Amino acid sequence: MSVTAELDCVSDSLDWASLRNRALESLQSVSIPNDIEIPALPQAVTEFSQRAAAPDVEVRELAAIVETSAGLTVELLKFVNIAKLRGASPIGDVATAIARVGIKSAATYLIATGVKAANSALESKLIHHRRAWSESLQKALFSQATSRMLKLDAQLAFIGGLLQDFMLPALTNRFDSEYVSFLENDAKDGRDMAEWEQETFGWNHASTGAFIAGQWGLPDDLVCAIYYHHSLHESLSRPEIEMFNLFPVTLSALLPDQLRQCGRGITELIAVDGKCSAFDLDQLCSTVDEEQMSLAGGFDIPDYLSSHVREVRQATAEC
Repeated sequence: MSVTAELDCVSDSLDWASLRNRALESLQSVSIPNDIEIPALPQAVTEFSQRAAAPDVEVRELAAIVETSAGLTVELLKFVNIAKLRGASPIGDVATAIARVGIKSAATYLIATGVKAANSALESKLIHHRRAWSESLQKALFSQATSRMLKLDAQLAFIGGLLQDFMLPALTNRFDSEYVSFLENDAKDGRDMAEWEQETFGWNHASTGAFIAGQWGLPDDLVCAIYYHHSLHESLSRPEIEMFNLFPVTLSALLPDQLRQCGRGITELIAVDGKCSAFDLDQLCSTVDEEQMSLAGGFDIPDYLSSHVREVRQATAEC
């Protein structure tokens, strides 16, 4: 089915719980090692998540939990004000921020922030944490911009892009020699890392991430976004209409990163750009570069997507 056809059949009624359950059923026969160092969420994040699930919880109570952590307060306000979720004027207090994005979105983003803090505390053998966070943010912004261009769920796209790789620091620590072998051999041949993980371990970072996200009680649609983020063609070809809402996240998974997950990712994005009139890769890259530079504040300068696309197009034209 074409991208245009998929756009025409997107529905507001999504059976995410059913899709999530079918996805995680595939893990029942797989043995995920129990000695992997799973990130531990900060106490304030855990408390917020638990209270947010209560039907009678009040926004001011949740705001008080966030305000016990200066770091979480700053991150939540940044999310609301810079991730294009604000109204006409900036938001400066936590209660208003939670009310603006909704309790569910606030809880999900705080979990993402907690994962960032937990992963940064790990002594990673293969991953540069600050660069990894910059890469995750770039994927989140790209996924969000794509969702807006295609008129899909921008909040799901942003958080799905941000959290899709959260298990990689723990997995690369536990299986460092295997991942080094991938980088020295398979990655050089352009092989997709998720495919290599599945063949090597019987699982990949997408399925393990979804499993942990399910244990944390994350929303069903986000668990699905994590599970399927390396399933670009499946997001277009499966009959469930809700799958197309994951299309922006699957596109963001093609972006370059330090683990070289998708060696031909930019080439595939260029191919999508050539086939879908509703998708404008150059515009998306320009938007993401600009937004990420504003977030960087002059410190962590990101890799510019526009430059990557330009280089690949030039190399392809010269072949």
